[in-house]
Amino acid sequence: MARSARKEGYSRRHRYDAHGSFGVVLRSPRKVKGRLAVIHVIAGRSPDSRLGLALTRRLVPRAVDRNRIKRMAREAFRRHALKLAGLDCVVTLREAFEASHALAVKDEIRALFEQLAGPPRAE
Repeated sequence: MARSARKEGYSRRHRYDAHGSFGVVLRSPRKVKGRLAVIHVIAGRSPDSRLGLALTRRLVPRAVDRNRIKRMAREAFRRHALKLAGLDCVVTLREAFEASHALAVKDEIRALFEQLAGPPRAE
């Protein structure tokens, strides 16, 4: 019997397989930009979305802060319907991270997920 992922889980099917395997997503032209963060997006190969986090030491020098941002982004993704949209997403920051802006980054990532999950725009 095949096991299904928990509704709010963050299983292996929602992660990238290997280190650096989301370079294709980072080079794609489709992205959703906020003031503090950017989410790069391509259509995925499976019905489940995958989340990648590209946080560099240049923008987030302290490992504690990088891990905090990753934890917040994974939590937002884990609880969002975007998880079942079949998209491959990579979250990056636009400017150097300040610890005082942690909640703003979390809220913005959640808002960008909402934008991605919304109805497609006519272009």
